[in-house]
Formats: sequence, C-alpha cells, structure tokens
Amino acid sequence: MRNVQTNEIPKAPIFAINRLRMGTDGPGVTTLVAFMGCPLKCKYCLNPQCHQPIYEEDGTTLRDGVMMLTPQELYDMVKIDNIYFQATGGGICFGGGEPTLYPQFIEEFKNLCGNRWKITLETSGRCSYRTYKRLSNVVDYWIVDVKSIHSSIYKEYTGNISGVLQHLYCLKGLVDDKSKVTIKVPYIPGFNDNDDIDKDIEKIKKRYGFMNVVKTKYIIK
Repeated sequence: MRNVQTNEIPKAPIFAINRLRMGTDGPGVTTLVAFMGCPLKCKYCLNPQCHQPIYEEDGTTLRDGVMMLTPQELYDMVKIDNIYFQATGGGICFGGGEPTLYPQFIEEFKNLCGNRWKITLETSGRCSYRTYKRLSNVVDYWIVDVKSIHSSIYKEYTGNISGVLQHLYCLKGLVDDKSKVTIKVPYIPGFNDNDDIDKDIEKIKKRYGFMNVVKTKYIIK
C-alpha cells in the first residue's frame, strides 16, 4: 500500500464517512471515518473493501468509493454536525481498516477540531509503541478489538503473529483513565468458544486493569 503520510500536509485514503451514529462508536453522536488499509487478514473481515487497491491500474485514478483527503478537507465535510457533537459530547471515530496507520493525519485533524470534539479510535491495536504514544496525546477514547489473546487462535484467524499482550501493556502505560478504553473480545465461529472468551476477559481485567471488557459476536456474511 502506498504510504501517504509525509512531512507535508498529510492525505489519507478513506472509504466511508458515516454520520449521526449513536451509542456504537464512543460517547454521544459520532461520525465514523473509515480508512483504507489494515495489517491483518481476518477471515471474517467486516470491511473487506479496506484491502482493495486505492488506485486503478494506471496508478493515479482513485478507485470508486475511495476519497483521498487532507485533514482540512475531512474537517470541512464533517463540521456540519458540530452542534450535535458539542451537545452530546461526541465527535469523530476513526476506524477502518486500521486507523493507526495514519497517526499524522489524526494529529492534524485534532489540531483543527481541538477539544470541542472527542476523538475515538476503533482499532485492532496492532501498531508500534511509538504510534501508541503519538496517538495517546490526541485520542480521547479507545475501542480495541483484540480478536483473541491466544497466540494460536490469533495467528490462524488474522494471518499474523500475535502481539496483543504487548499492545495492551503499551496502552495500559499510556492511558491513565482506564474507563476511556473499551476492549472487545469477540466470539469467532470456528475459532474460539465462550470458555475461551471468559478466560480472555478475566486475564485482561486482572493483568492490565481494564474494566470495560466486553464480549462481542462477529456478523458472518
């Protein structure tokens, strides 16, 4: 995937901007902004379009449904809901795909909206400590889908070696208010069961101090 983060004005490929969401992507009324790209190859990916090429074969024409935006351009598009964000304590939820691929973009966007809007990150948590540290300065709420903390299940399901426990350790050290972190532990048909999930939840609570650990279920298409 082409790296669009530079020292100049950053641009990011976005495949969805979903307005007026309530109760699913952080507090208050939110707009979900979905980035292209993800390092995982989950068997039941909820947004498989994030793995599609950004450009047509000519390398310059964006594929249908993909927008290449600067933070200012995105801000100008979503500010229509400013009154709802401020009235409800909501704002923007960056998801995807994997939003931690675009830390510079998110930082620049936060500079534009300031503290008037809350920034939520919906992520698999698969990124470096350096990226966690950068984003911890601008992200208000975290929603982390860990898939599984069992390394064998994680690798079979995502196609990647697990780093979940290390990632949770990073987050634990960087976020003082643990109530602003929600950890999702999904039921993944064919990969885990309720006993696996309950053990994961108990371990995450005891070892890392996150209390908002919830059981979810993937929608299999």
